[in-house]
Amino acid sequence: MSPTEYLPGLTTAARLLVDANLLVLWVVGSVNRNRIETFKRTSNYTKTDYDFLRRVLASFETHYTVPHVLAEVSNLTDLPGAERQQARSFLKEAISLLTEAEIPSARAAEDVLYPELGLVDAAISVVAHARNCTVLTDDRDLYLRLSHDEVDVINFTHLRRKS
Repeated sequence: MSPTEYLPGLTTAARLLVDANLLVLWVVGSVNRNRIETFKRTSNYTKTDYDFLRRVLASFETHYTVPHVLAEVSNLTDLPGAERQQARSFLKEAISLLTEAEIPSARAAEDVLYPELGLVDAAISVVAHARNCTVLTDDRDLYLRLSHDEVDVINFTHLRRKS
C-alpha cells in the first residue's frame, strides 16, 4: 500500500516539505541502517520507520526544504568516524535533488511561530504558506501549530501507526 493512500486528499503531485528530524533519520539510515537505533539523534526510530519514511518520500514528486533545515540536518548528523563524511556526501547529493526555498532569517523571525518554536520551524511555516507545501513532521508542537493555522501537515508518528 502506498503511503499516500493514508493521506486523503493528497496526491503524489503535492509539494512535500520535510522537517529536520525526519531528514536526519533519512541521512543516518541511508549511511548505515544499523546506526539508526543507536545514534543519539535517531534512537527513537527503528529501521522499519526509516523504510517507511523512504516510501513516503518516494510517494511525492517535489520535495521542498529551507536553508535553516539543511543547516540543522548538517549539524545533527554528527556521526562518528568515516560515517560523518558519508553523511556529508549523502546530504550534499540530496541537496541537489531538493527544491530549496530561500527565506531570509529576518522574515522567518517575523512569523507568529518564531517566539514559541524558533527560527527553523518559523521558516518551515513561512515556506509552507508561500509555496502551498504539505509539511511532514514528527515534531508534536510544530504539527499542532501548523494544523491550527490550517497548513496541510502530516504527523509522521500518526502516519506510521496507520501503516
